[in-house]
Formats: sequence, C-alpha cells, structure tokens
Amino acid sequence: MSSTEPRGWSLQRRLALQLVLGIGLLLGGLFVVLDVMVDRSVYWRLDQFLVERAEALADRIIRQGDERLHELQPAYELAGQTEFFALYGAEGRVRLVSANSTTGPVRPAPIGTDASAPRFQDVALPDGRRGRTVTLRLPAGDQLVMGIERESWDRTERAMHGVLLGGILLAIALAVLLCLWLLRTAFASMHEEGERLARLQPGAEADFPDARLPSELKPYADAVRDALRRLLAAAERERRFSRNIAHEVRTPLAEMRASAEQALASGDPDRLREGLVAVLEANARMSRGMQALLALTRYESGQVAPAPDPLDLAALLRQQACSLAQTDGFDSGRRFAFRMPDALWVHSDVGMLERILANLLHNAHEYGDADAPVQVALRRAGDGWQVRIANVARGVKAEDLARFGERYWRGEEAGAGVHHAGLGVALSVAMANALGLRLSHALDGAEVVAILGDFEAL
Repeated sequence: MSSTEPRGWSLQRRLALQLVLGIGLLLGGLFVVLDVMVDRSVYWRLDQFLVERAEALADRIIRQGDERLHELQPAYELAGQTEFFALYGAEGRVRLVSANSTTGPVRPAPIGTDASAPRFQDVALPDGRRGRTVTLRLPAGDQLVMGIERESWDRTERAMHGVLLGGILLAIALAVLLCLWLLRTAFASMHEEGERLARLQPGAEADFPDARLPSELKPYADAVRDALRRLLAAAERERRFSRNIAHEVRTPLAEMRASAEQALASGDPDRLREGLVAVLEANARMSRGMQALLALTRYESGQVAPAPDPLDLAALLRQQACSLAQTDGFDSGRRFAFRMPDALWVHSDVGMLERILANLLHNAHEYGDADAPVQVALRRAGDGWQVRIANVARGVKAEDLARFGERYWRGEEAGAGVHHAGLGVALSVAMANALGLRLSHALDGAEVVAILGDFEAL
C-alpha cells in the first residue's frame, strides 16, 4: 500500500548535488583556461627559442660573408642534430643549406603583411619529424629559414596537460568530499540543536550554549531560539500573572468576607454601614492592584507600544509635582526643590512618562522625611540628560535597593504603608524599558536617589 503523504526532499542531497555540479563546472572551466595558458606559454617559449637560434645564425652569416658560409655546415653534420636551416637569396634561390637536410631544404613561410617580422609555420622537417620553422629577412634581402623539431615540446605540453588534468580531477574529488563532510557536520549540529530545543520545558531557563553551526544556518537557528525565548517568556508571564492574580485577590477577598460576616452577625445598622465601607475600600484596593497588574503585564509583553512626541521634560516634572500637591493638599514649592533648566525638550511618550514621574514623585514624597524637601533635578550625563529625584529616607538600607521593583514588596522596613499593592516601581521599570530608558535607584548618604535616563535633548 503506497503512502499518500508527499515525499519530502532532502536539503542535504540537493546541496551535495549542486555543490558537485558547481565545483565540477568551476574547476573544469579553470582547467580549460589553464590548459590554454600553458599551451600558449609552452609554444611561445618555443618560438622565442627558435627566434634566438635563428638570429644567432643570421649574425654569423652576416659577419662571415659569402666566402666563409661553408664553415657553417659541419656543425649540422652531427648525429642527432634536430636543427635545420636554409639560406635563400633575394631571387629565391637556395644559397646554403644545413648538412643534415638530406631530403631537401626547409621552405620559407609565406610573406605576410609585415615582411620584416619573423614568420612561423609548422612543417615536416627533412628527417620526417614534426617541426616548426621561423623565417627571418636579412639586410641584403636574403631569407634565413631555421627549423627545429617540436615533438619533445609536444611531449612536455602533453605531460603538463596530464599533470594539470590529474590535479584538477583530484581537486574536484577532494573539494566534493570536503563539501560532503561539511554538509554532514552542519546538519549534525542542526540535529543536535533540534534535540536540545526539543528538551526545553516551560519554566526552564532558556540558556542556549554556542552550537557548532555554519554561519549560513546561524540566522535561522537564532530566529528559532528567539521565538522559543518569547514563547517561554510568554508562558512564564502567564504563570506569573496567575500567581499574581491569586496573590492580589486573596487578602481583599478575605477582608471583604470578614467585614461582611462581622456586620451581619452584629445586626447593628452602624456596623452594617462600616462593613459595607470596608468592603468597598477592599474592593477599590483590589481593583487598583488588578489594573496595575494588567498594565504591568501589557508593558512587559510589549503589547503597548510607545507613541513618542516632543515634550518639555522640565515642565512635565513641575506639572506632576503640582498635581501631587493638589491631591495631597501640601505646598509643592516647599515640599519639592527643583534644580533644572527652564525647558528641556525631548522625544518620548507623554502618557507613559507622566505615569513614571508621578509614581517616583509620589514615592519620594510619601516615604521621604517630611522635614526635608524632595530634590528634583535634571542633570546632563554624557550626551544625554537624567531625571534625578532624591528624598531623605534614613530607614532604607543598601540591601533594600536590590528589592526596588520587586512585585508586592512594600518595604515595611522602610516605613511603607499597607495600602499599596507593591507594583508601582515594577510598573515604572517596565514602562521605562518600553521607552528605551533605564530606571535605577541608589543611596547617597541618607538619601534615596531615583535615576531615570538617558534622554536625548532635541
């Protein structure tokens, strides 16, 4: 019974085939080019050698004169002599021929467009072997023809051709084997990476060690890792949100139940009214906590994208301080001390920045020493600006700073009230991260300093 599922194609097999064909064509083309260059180099050297020999003989002919031309022949009577020459007069008659030209003199090459240039041609030499001749025109109008066998040159060229062909074939075989090995190694590492990713479980640390991946596959593996990190982070946020919901509603629900039960048990209208007020207060506190928790989850998951606009950061700080003063009924001029320029225009999301500054100013006012004003400053830091909000809080210890921003930590040791959800700083940190800013806290003597930055001035 045949399967109806479509057969998958093998990336490794396809790459191997394409690499074999590509390397074969590339090195095959390289062989053709190198072979042509070797042929040209070998026979160019043959022609140069032939011209040099002919010019040397022509120089002797010119220097010795006609009466001593016969002295040139004995040198060509030696056994095994592979050079032949013939001297033709201006009228085309043979004036002198090498002694080894037993079957006739070598013939001159046809005259081309430039009669004074050396003229080459392939011929059969007087001894029957294949040869090559050069024809030189002498000053008196004579023509000297020098011939030399080329079979040894042809053998050398064929030997070089064989070596080159063998080297190219060996290079093709080694390159193909190397590519196949690299492909096997690459896909083996991808297989290991797949097994490593498959073992990941929700709640596990998404720590990916450096894998032996080729650079071409690394972007894909990085994209898969990033997707898994986001999925694991989303799963962790969902579990944390569920735990936070349970944490957030447990105490208010218990308070509402206890208040209602006590009011009903008393039967007193005043006690009933007090119970209802307590229920409403617990409900309002639970509602605030739920809203903060939902906002925190949206910012941490990136569901809320900032909408930056130009704004005056100095004016925004003063406005938030005045709003806080109107809400709590105190003189902002005496509670806050400002050290900042008249105006500082930056590019940021107004709504998110208002919420961060309001939270920082409120914390500094509520948890700080009432006798010492809150210091609000805008300071230059490198190429940017920082918001620095400092308040005297002698009860804060250095180890408390590490817990700033921790969910549901209310800092009872530092004098925090119990009517807060403990999410304000965590929410501010999440919004600052969404804006591309950094919110940190430091101790400067008895002062707690909140630092928000860096802002780039417009």
